[in-house]
Amino acid sequence: MIDFFKTVDAEVVFHLASAIIVEHNVSDVDLLIDSNVKFGAQVLESMKESSTKLIINTGTSWQHYNNEDYNPVCLYAATKESFEKLMEYYIQAENIRAITLKLFDNYGENDIRPKLINLLNKFSREKTELDMSPGEQMIDLVHIDDVVDAFIKAYEYLLNHKKIKHEKYTVSSGREINLKDLISIYENVTGNKILVNWGGRPYRKREVMNLWRNFKTLPNWKCTISIEEGLKRMSH
Repeated sequence: MIDFFKTVDAEVVFHLASAIIVEHNVSDVDLLIDSNVKFGAQVLESMKESSTKLIINTGTSWQHYNNEDYNPVCLYAATKESFEKLMEYYIQAENIRAITLKLFDNYGENDIRPKLINLLNKFSREKTELDMSPGEQMIDLVHIDDVVDAFIKAYEYLLNHKKIKHEKYTVSSGREINLKDLISIYENVTGNKILVNWGGRPYRKREVMNLWRNFKTLPNWKCTISIEEGLKRMSH
């Protein structure tokens, strides 16, 4: 990897690689640590040995369960916090400069993950019943185009503000919607009915019912695509 960094001579790293496992098993521990801590450390070590000194890191709002400064929802979120702590050595000792962007949920037209919006599309097409939790949890959905724009703006901001060592910002739509209301919005926008069995499955352990609010937004960025507009794009 060090040879790669020296060859490429990049100006910035956008660190998006991770293993995301919401409810882990014993067998997942090595994967989470290797992907979210060890691999990132290898990236930073390679940056130390090369001319690349800027990194845009990816965190998660799930580092802040119950709106706390640090309370990880799951082991995945804990590894994200661990990597931030590990970064501090390279920031303080090796002149690496960073911005961490903490993400809420995201969605988009070419998303292949079995995430909520894709599940709604699937079940509306198949006319089958979708088992859901009681549906009172709040969610914050950001379209992928806005997320990509945030990463580019973060790089520009880091480049233009030389005194930044490590700043942390959050990519939020600025709009909280509970799951039940999202289903209604989806049905209104797409014209597709969803057969939902509310309470058909229990809430997850440590389900995020109320979203993290004590965050800063990147100064030169704002969300431009509403959930209604994003759902229209996905339904075409």
